[in-house]
Amino acid sequence: MSRRSDDVPTSPTSPDDIEEPRLRVPFDPRVQLTGTGSCVGETVVTNDDLEPMIHGYDTARSGPFGAWVDQVTQIHERPFCHPTTRTVDMALTASKRALEMAGVAAADLGMIVYASFTPSRMIPGDHCLLAQELGATRTASFNLMGACAGSIQGLGLAYGMVASGAMKHVLVVGAEKIHPMLNYHDPLTAILFADGAGAAVVSRVEGAPAGTGMLPPHLAFEYSATAIQLGNSNNPHELRCFPPTADKPSHPLVERSLIVMTAGPSVLRNAVNNMAECTVRTLGYDLSDLKAGHPELRAILDRAWLVPHQANGRIVDGLADKLACANVMRTIHKYGNMSAASNLVALDHGVRQGNVTRDLDADGKVLGVRVTPDRIRKGDVVLLPSIGGGYLMGCVGLRLGTMGA
Repeated sequence: MSRRSDDVPTSPTSPDDIEEPRLRVPFDPRVQLTGTGSCVGETVVTNDDLEPMIHGYDTARSGPFGAWVDQVTQIHERPFCHPTTRTVDMALTASKRALEMAGVAAADLGMIVYASFTPSRMIPGDHCLLAQELGATRTASFNLMGACAGSIQGLGLAYGMVASGAMKHVLVVGAEKIHPMLNYHDPLTAILFADGAGAAVVSRVEGAPAGTGMLPPHLAFEYSATAIQLGNSNNPHELRCFPPTADKPSHPLVERSLIVMTAGPSVLRNAVNNMAECTVRTLGYDLSDLKAGHPELRAILDRAWLVPHQANGRIVDGLADKLACANVMRTIHKYGNMSAASNLVALDHGVRQGNVTRDLDADGKVLGVRVTPDRIRKGDVVLLPSIGGGYLMGCVGLRLGTMGA
């Protein structure tokens, strides 16, 4: 059987090899990303593993389940946590890794921004538990409910606090344990999500290389009441799919929060167009400049790493095509959609390990996924756009100056 791979670009050219593009918005060298970390669920769930959990999938109409998931989402496998693993447990591991890379003690953090719509508990919230278990016992902390865009909003807040001089180090965490909230009677939603946490440390650094640091974020909002919801579905379901609780062993209703999402081409277009606009606005341009092929904007996009929210593969591909970016971090094949953790897990994976690609046979069937050595390195421009429930959206841009190989 012949075998090929998804097209995987080489790493962006070293900043020492090309002329620095002129920017409408300068990087602030005092505001640096100094550390990243991640942690994902313990159990790898392949599409074949997921199939028995799904109800309502029509094989006669759509074909073999695993091939269909690969086709419509590009997700080949995803991590689920153990039932006893808390969201905050993954956040703790990711945070420790980020702090270690940054060389920052937890006690020196000025603030912790904890982005999650699936926290372990509400009061005292995960942000309190995380701060306490890290040893950041006098650090300001709060939970940010921004769904998939939460960690990008957190990075935007971190930029403001560090750029102003109010704080020296800010820890931003995106953490989600989503699989218990999946409605397995809704195949289009249940195939997407996974469990994990990502973390990043933003620090004030004096004397960092000129032309590095962070850009002011572009954050935006467009109201949608129905696109993404999390609430009590209050609909009958088979209890074998959702085990009954001890106090209601035969209750016919599922009294738990379930994700409800609108799907379809309009959602894909909305995600692609809004993330593209947020990306170019972060760089000081607008969509008319992108459409016209503005040479300075093109010079930035041609060399940058695009690390988008891993919503699904078609959205990532659509965004890459609209921006004409060759260097795109794709962890969707291996990790699925981790909501607020998505951008930060992909960023950490790109810094520490590299990109992810799929091996395909001659007919395009996915044989497996693997990590490639195309890593994010010191001097690279990195763009992190996202869109989430609300719709909340935004992008953070940076050029690594004090971390990376």
